[in-house]
Amino acid sequence: MSGTDKKTMNLSDVQCEYLGFPDPYRNPPACKYDHRALVEYAKKVGKSINDLSFEEKAHFIVNR
Repeated sequence: MSGTDKKTMNLSDVQCEYLGFPDPYRNPPACKYDHRALVEYAKKVGKSINDLSFEEKAHFIVNR
């Protein structure tokens, strides 16, 4: 080693300065399902969301 430190730039650090962190409560991410109701239904029937059939998921599709 030559004893000199090479400064590196981390892109995520630079982006945080300009973009900040998203606030999911003010700007919820786009979702084609009513996710809360879908999770409640999956818990009620004892399955994971991935194990639900399309017909079961179709009841929770949101048309925007």
